[in-house]
Amino acid sequence: MKKGMLIIAVSFLMLLPSRGLAGLLPDTGQAKCYDNDSEITCPSPGGDFYGQDAQYPCNPQSYTKLDSNGDDLPDNATEWVMVRDKVTGLIWENKTDDNSIHDKDNTYKWQDAQDVFIAALNSAQFGGYADWRLPTVIELSFLVDRDRYGPSINTTFFPNTVSSSYWSSTTLVDDPYYVWYVLFDGGYLGYYINAGSDGYVRAVRGGQCGPFDNFIDNGDGTVTNTDTGLMWQKDIDPDSTYNWQQALSYCDNLTLAGYSDWRLPNSSELQSVIDYTRLKPAIDITYFPNTVSSYYWSSTTYVDAPVYAWKVGFLYGGMSFDYKYDGPTFYVRAVRGGQCLSLCPTERLYGEHTEQTELLRNFRDNVLSTTPEGQELIKLYYELSPVIVEMMEDDEGFRKEVKQIIDGVLALIKEAE
Repeated sequence: MKKGMLIIAVSFLMLLPSRGLAGLLPDTGQAKCYDNDSEITCPSPGGDFYGQDAQYPCNPQSYTKLDSNGDDLPDNATEWVMVRDKVTGLIWENKTDDNSIHDKDNTYKWQDAQDVFIAALNSAQFGGYADWRLPTVIELSFLVDRDRYGPSINTTFFPNTVSSSYWSSTTLVDDPYYVWYVLFDGGYLGYYINAGSDGYVRAVRGGQCGPFDNFIDNGDGTVTNTDTGLMWQKDIDPDSTYNWQQALSYCDNLTLAGYSDWRLPNSSELQSVIDYTRLKPAIDITYFPNTVSSYYWSSTTYVDAPVYAWKVGFLYGGMSFDYKYDGPTFYVRAVRGGQCLSLCPTERLYGEHTEQTELLRNFRDNVLSTTPEGQELIKLYYELSPVIVEMMEDDEGFRKEVKQIIDGVLALIKEAE
């Protein structure tokens, strides 16, 4: 694509900054490839088992240690109070082993986790804040590192994690007596009876991550999520199920809406289309009308036993694992694209949370997304923005031209307000 054509495209694309940190999906952490039962060298395109989790890294998990004032500490700090997730922007409590309120061995009934533990943190203004809360099930799931086991979390930053079940704030939609939890021995996702069970707790604060529920039906058999930048296969064949290798192959060989770079989603991507306010199926059927309330394969292997891969259930929204080959077969919904860090030209020019970026973001969400023409521009953005960013990095003159265009667009938006 010629530079001049890119500059013309930029005049529209710069209206479409990403949603910022809250819209980014952290990577699962899986960095190795597997066949049906063991680790292998990651396959080449067209080869057996091509297209699995480790071959599509995006937004690698990244954290910063914080002191009691919320100030950054070096990665080698031996004492820290909180941890900031650099992908989602969330701040997490660091657990201790000192018999304090933060001790790793403390457990609570679900209601007590909020009325006693969280209330105590806020009363004491732990870390200088009074807005601590229980994490949602999606937020808690994003802490899971699926390249680790027992515990399945980055222990450099979260060293006192018990390989057991941690409470979320998310209740089961048809029975609030049940609450979703995440099991940190391997990353299983299920639900407890909240009144009768004890669970571990890790407090969080910051803007809620998800739900990722801003969809656009592209009218060509695909659906784009403008929160994550992922494009999804809209319809699945309710009569077709696959083993894990077949699921990988199906997506790799799929051509849909003119695209041939489809793949099997990883476990976090697949969970991102779950709607925990719905059930049977736990997804917005306005955009995914023929979703079968059953399990769907992810591209993520269960690292402790590679004969299994993770599957996501669209009956309620749980996540478990099953045999890749000699076992039941499951459904497939293909995905492509994705919004990785630093791929938004506007944020590269002005920053993630500046007045300029917020103004353009609001224009996208409140004006462009309401018309078919605007939706087409949003779709185009996710296709071209990585190319534009790369050219901005390599060509300072092009970067200045882009900025001049954006400054003009900002002036026009302000005049129209």
